[in-house]
Amino acid sequence: MKGMRLGLVITALVILIASPLVEPRLLAFPYEKTIGADRVYSVGPLADASLAPILARANRLAHSSPLAVGAEGRNIYLTGGGWRWHWLAGSSQGAFALTRALQEAVIVNRTDLGRDRVFNGAPVAGMRTLSGVIAHEKCHGMVRRHFGVLREASTPLWLREGYCDHVAGESTLTDAQARALEAKGQQVPAIAYLRGRERVDAALAANGGSVDALFDQVR
Repeated sequence: MKGMRLGLVITALVILIASPLVEPRLLAFPYEKTIGADRVYSVGPLADASLAPILARANRLAHSSPLAVGAEGRNIYLTGGGWRWHWLAGSSQGAFALTRALQEAVIVNRTDLGRDRVFNGAPVAGMRTLSGVIAHEKCHGMVRRHFGVLREASTPLWLREGYCDHVAGESTLTDAQARALEAKGQQVPAIAYLRGRERVDAALAANGGSVDALFDQVR
């Protein structure tokens, strides 16, 4: 009987911890706003004057991809980089944002809406535009929908992340910044993303912009 009770307690704790990963709203985001097809949940106030242009740019970028279908609306959670981020990000603590397959909610680290910025806390390559990051994360969902979850997960990082940075129209580092870091032997994840984007840019330019051909080259 003791073992059964312990099992029930452990199961309840696992459900309590895991439930927000499936439904982040359980972490009680106090502010909420719907703009177009996107619904934004935030730990801080949401002003249309700041948020609307960010989402408009993010959606323009997302729809630059031929994989876009319809409005590509998402639930977007601005965690402020605090305990909600630590709970939801799991092993991706150093990311700017993340999405999970099937749910496709966009979970975002610390932001500055007034400046269209998101921060990951890194001393190097620690800031990007929030609009570009949202477009990047929406693109991951578009790739999963078009090619399938398993194929997307097995795609090399340079292609998976490089294509999403291609759609976002930016990377965390410029080529000059990446070269300077490489010259010092300083490796940061943002370099791989930039180099992936450069390969994607070149491949799409060479194949006439076919995303299917781009991804088929690594099958």
